[in-house]
Amino acid sequence: MTARSERIRPPRPTWSKWLTAGGGVLLLVAALVVVFVVVPAIDEAGRSCGDGVEKRGEYAECVGVTDGGYVFSPDLSDVETHIREENASVTGSGKPYVTIALMLPMTLVENDILSAEWVRHQIQGAYIAQRRANTTGSWGSLPLIRLLLANPGSRLSHWQPVVDDLIGRVERERLVAVTGIGLSLGSARSAIERLSEHKIPVVASPVAADEFSEIPGFMRVSPTSTTYGMAAAGYVRPTARTATVVRDVNPGDLYPKTLAVAFTDKFADDTHRIVGRTEVYDSSLPGIENTFLQMMPNICGNEAEVVYFAGRENHLASFVAELAQRPCLDRPITVLTGDLALVGPPSQEMRRGLESKVTVLGPGLAHPRAWTTEPSVFNPAAVASFQEEGCTGCFRAVFPKERLDDGIAILSHDAVLTVVWAIRGIPRTAPAQVTAQDVLQSKNRLHGKLAVPGASGMISFDDRGDPVNKTVPILRVRVDDTPEYVQLSAPAG
Repeated sequence: MTARSERIRPPRPTWSKWLTAGGGVLLLVAALVVVFVVVPAIDEAGRSCGDGVEKRGEYAECVGVTDGGYVFSPDLSDVETHIREENASVTGSGKPYVTIALMLPMTLVENDILSAEWVRHQIQGAYIAQRRANTTGSWGSLPLIRLLLANPGSRLSHWQPVVDDLIGRVERERLVAVTGIGLSLGSARSAIERLSEHKIPVVASPVAADEFSEIPGFMRVSPTSTTYGMAAAGYVRPTARTATVVRDVNPGDLYPKTLAVAFTDKFADDTHRIVGRTEVYDSSLPGIENTFLQMMPNICGNEAEVVYFAGRENHLASFVAELAQRPCLDRPITVLTGDLALVGPPSQEMRRGLESKVTVLGPGLAHPRAWTTEPSVFNPAAVASFQEEGCTGCFRAVFPKERLDDGIAILSHDAVLTVVWAIRGIPRTAPAQVTAQDVLQSKNRLHGKLAVPGASGMISFDDRGDPVNKTVPILRVRVDDTPEYVQLSAPAG
């Protein structure tokens, strides 16, 4: 024996080993639950804005689809309440109904290319069409129309989850079409192509780029950018013989290139010419105002009677502002642009440019003055959606403080009306069986005698889904007011 006695320890029972191992397993399971269940649930709760809507991207925009129950912006509260109530009336009626989704950016970020008014007017126009379709017999009666609001975020940056959501509603909620879009961006094209792959028709409101016409199932109620360019050139050719072009070369924007090509092709001939080199800028890069300022010597040196600006309206304002710094201030300059949809008077900076002997003209989307100056061009029932004596459900009565002269609400109304006309105006299956593919089939009939009686004019679609020779208003920018209506013009003359 050793001097120091040692305690003899009995061996641990077998069951204790299992207990230790079991405790380890429980700890592992608890950790896995935390990692894969609790943390994602907390993260999902942190991202959620409301039913069907969640935060995405660096700006944490609330992106998704709602029936009006989630309000994307405080200034949309009123119109979304109307939509939510109308949807509840539709689903509670017991009558057959279909769903149309209005998809466009409804949350804006700093230096956005859209305005809050633009968004609001889009939604208001869509609601008026929904309400009139459900409560009057102007365009038939069944199926009823349920309207969803689909927000893909600023510049349609988060279109993928929103489009996937809409695809899932085709069978579940009888989604038959998507309207809106509103921007000629690469993201918009990607969204439309994905919807097209799933046989969901898209009826865009103000989307002008001609490239979209290549997509099956796509229609638009606004003129194409080619139409805008031709209309501008046709308007100015009788009084001008020379023009110079300023063009945005942003690779992500399809709109400016088509404008420039269409204007040039229509304007130039043996007695009309484009002078000087095309002045380009890239709106995807900073320093646009500096670039415009650097153009001024050449703008003056070209001595063109007209400057054609092929770019977005927010950049047009900056360009006109810089004209106040041009060397040839003694010479008047006329600026033509693609389309005018100003929702208010010009900014102080643009006003200074206008006051330096600058006139700005361009085709508009639609204008209520045309209803009185050229009444034979318009369908009375469509115009009644906006103004009719004693009508409590018309635009003027429901939204008395809102403007119509930007044309946005009118085109949004006509996009929804096109879907309604397609599913009600042509004999087909019973209202309870109407599908998205019925709308695709009907789009081929919406021409000639079956043209859509839009508030922006009769809309006769060609086989690419583009309006044929649609009339457009010519507008003039005013210093202290919204653009002034000049005349109604058709690109064919």
